[in-house]
Amino acid sequence: MLARDAIRYRLPALAAFVITARLFAQELQPRAYVPVPVGLGFFSISYSHNAGGLLFDPSLPVENGHVNAGVPQLAFGKSLNAFGRTGQVLAVLPYVVADLSGTVAGAEQSRHRSGLADSLFRFSMNIYGAPAMHFHEFVKYRPKTIVGASISVVAPTGQYDRNVLINLGSNKWGVKPEIGVSRFFGKWDIEGAFGVWLYTKNSDFYGRTFRTQDPLGAVQAHIVREIPHGMWVAFDATFYTGGRSYLGNIAKADYQGNTRFGATVGIALNRRQALRFAYFKGVTARIGSEISSISVAYQVIWQSPR
Repeated sequence: MLARDAIRYRLPALAAFVITARLFAQELQPRAYVPVPVGLGFFSISYSHNAGGLLFDPSLPVENGHVNAGVPQLAFGKSLNAFGRTGQVLAVLPYVVADLSGTVAGAEQSRHRSGLADSLFRFSMNIYGAPAMHFHEFVKYRPKTIVGASISVVAPTGQYDRNVLINLGSNKWGVKPEIGVSRFFGKWDIEGAFGVWLYTKNSDFYGRTFRTQDPLGAVQAHIVREIPHGMWVAFDATFYTGGRSYLGNIAKADYQGNTRFGATVGIALNRRQALRFAYFKGVTARIGSEISSISVAYQVIWQSPR
């Protein structure tokens, strides 16, 4: 493959996972561990529309919950040499505009919320199968099996008010260690990842109490196919379980056991720009959210001098 073709077709597609970080813990991230050359920088602006029914704790007097939320996001990232392996750092800054409605104690209620949501920071590195490479090495590289690991941190930077029950921020920290495996078969890529979200305590919850939450485990699977003209398509699935919460010392009936399916399409516009489209839908939900999400993202990519 010519170097020029590698820039156009491979780099935008490989960096396209950047804007897949979600406001919710149940994100889907195809191509999260596919390597890129050292010194690759990327910026993206994205918008997702999320709509569907909300399933609240059955002990709450809330029925027929529904949400429509628009989520614009900015993301910034950089690839680097991490102890001789391919590494990446990422920051995602989201804003939310949401309309919520439902029947509360027999009366129709609605709320509008807008403001900053919690930000996400992520560090990842490939621990097997992808050494750190500069561009002249990367254009010759053909991956086979890659094992990667990452740590994601959600910081409590979002809008929060202890006097309201529904907030855009969580007023707590979340940390997710994850390990992922990718296996390449020509133009096909089969991926899997497993991670666990761990949460700190919200000491200033509604009603002047505190809220804690059990770990939330998540398994992802992706089937990715490269197609001509700098495009790729992924079929995505995730299952997550756990996450029961406690108000004070009282356990709530909100244990989660949910599944989501979706698809992602990446399109390289030219050597430095790319688009990504994604659609995800909750299929089964024990408790939590039955949300459909559609998103579009625009990326700009650049290669720093060696």
